[in-house]
Amino acid sequence: MKLYFAAAALLTMLSCQESANKTAESTEKDSSTAPATAPVAAGPQCFTRISGKDTSYLQFETTNEAISGQLEYRLFEKDKNQGTITGTIANNILEAQYSFMSEGVTSVRPVVFKLENNQAFEAIPSSINDQGIPVFEKDAAKLKFEETPFVKGDCK
Repeated sequence: MKLYFAAAALLTMLSCQESANKTAESTEKDSSTAPATAPVAAGPQCFTRISGKDTSYLQFETTNEAISGQLEYRLFEKDKNQGTITGTIANNILEAQYSFMSEGVTSVRPVVFKLENNQAFEAIPSSINDQGIPVFEKDAAKLKFEETPFVKGDCK
């Protein structure tokens, strides 16, 4: 387990250093300021999150502001759940319905992600309604996100 944390810390430091170098190069080449968040590129987007012994995958494709794709959670010593997501993306906030199969039961629940710097941060629900469905803040500025992001990678 220490190996996972050490690897994650090393990757984080390297990505921060690389990001700082790219920022310095961009500043030298172009004095204009770029927007805080770049628009999400069209085409397939693939992300992976590894947290301890848990691994999750997020894959989606955009068409204008609509998205569709796959989401999978492989939680250590628990049944994996995987399914499809469909929704919209605006201002780098992805809001979707996640339809998935877990323990032989099909369920649907909302999911929200913030896309930033080749990472996807999963939103934490502000509450759970009386039917057990997560409820998220309507105001994107009030959303809270998981600390460990999904990291963008190559699609397989």
